[in-house]
Amino acid sequence: MLLSRINERREGTVAVIAAITMVGALSFVAFSLDGGLLLDKRRKLQATCDAAAYAAACELYVTWFTLGGADDSNQTAKKLAVQVAKDMGFENGKNGGHVTVNIPPANGPNTGKKGYAEVIIKLDQPRYFSRIFGTNSTISVEARSVCRGMRSSVDNGIIVLNPYKKGSFSNGGGGTARITGSASVIVNSVDSEAMIANGGGSVTAPMYKVGGNPGWSTPGGGSIVGPIISNSDPTPDPLRFVPEPDPSTMQVRSTKKINHSSASTLTLQPGVYVGGISATGKGNIVLQPGIYYMQGGGFSFSGQGSLSANGVMIFNAPGANSDTVTLSGQGAITMSPPTSGPYQGISVFQKRTGVQPDVSVSGNGTAPLSITGTFYVPGGLLKVTGNGTQDTIGSQYISDTLQLGGNGSFNVNWDPTIIPGLRSIYLVE
Repeated sequence: MLLSRINERREGTVAVIAAITMVGALSFVAFSLDGGLLLDKRRKLQATCDAAAYAAACELYVTWFTLGGADDSNQTAKKLAVQVAKDMGFENGKNGGHVTVNIPPANGPNTGKKGYAEVIIKLDQPRYFSRIFGTNSTISVEARSVCRGMRSSVDNGIIVLNPYKKGSFSNGGGGTARITGSASVIVNSVDSEAMIANGGGSVTAPMYKVGGNPGWSTPGGGSIVGPIISNSDPTPDPLRFVPEPDPSTMQVRSTKKINHSSASTLTLQPGVYVGGISATGKGNIVLQPGIYYMQGGGFSFSGQGSLSANGVMIFNAPGANSDTVTLSGQGAITMSPPTSGPYQGISVFQKRTGVQPDVSVSGNGTAPLSITGTFYVPGGLLKVTGNGTQDTIGSQYISDTLQLGGNGSFNVNWDPTIIPGLRSIYLVE
């Protein structure tokens, strides 16, 4: 009898304990299921915020030189971010979604900074099993991203890429080359005489960084003016990701070499020039803005005429060592690079692979040169000679090797608003 009573009491206790345990278990299941849904939704929200902010930042990068990191009057960058969020399933005012795009950001450490885009997405997520424990039918979940989109300047006036050559950067003659605008000279070569100034010539720059030890010499009365840092780490080609122009997407303007020597003005349009372009004698040339693709033959300007090429990039795709780019003569030469697009800031660009003829620019001592932009010769020799007193020959040189010379003086006027910028697009918050 006693044992039977004990068993009866145990059965009642187990039932109570089981009921209490089931409440806790069901609560755990409810919160686990709703919590799991919230975590999944939170991941999707964050991925969407990242993608939308990145899209807006890409647009800010494209318009950096014209708008300085601000959105345009049509709010193109903001609309792009909103569209990306919509494409990924989150639309403002629908299905509990709230999408906010701030350019510049309105919150956080980057508040008010141009070149930054902030995206905030909130979602009113319906409650399911956990509704039995609260009065609210939804739970708010939120994500936020901030992305930077701008062009950062390459703060080096000269970059000589060759890693081993003696005299990879040389300056000769009796002239003076000046690199202005607080830009450094970078010489990657680890040779003990990677940088040479001879023949009485001098080069002046705010700073030099050279890979060798000591990395420089001044035989024959040459001089290097400015502090030199030896054993410097090499600087990678900052424009290595800039694609070469695709001639198949461009209009063919000529199927044979153009030779112009008469005392008249020849006006040309951007496109592909098979066999290249040559101007001699008293011939004048005007290049309309755009990309000029020299498919063999090179580009040569000499004689007494003038060259006007504003908003222009000359791309040299040589087929032989004779297919050089040569800018010289006694006439005036005025050049400036494109101000937008992938080749913004580049005046001369030589193909990276294959034969590598010299690219030469020479002042004449009479009509001054006025050339801005970057000379980009990553696989070859760039030769710059100054024979005048007022020449401006480029804003930046990037080449495998570099040779400066002449009996006059010239300036390399580094200017971050002219030279090509580095792509700087990444999430910061």
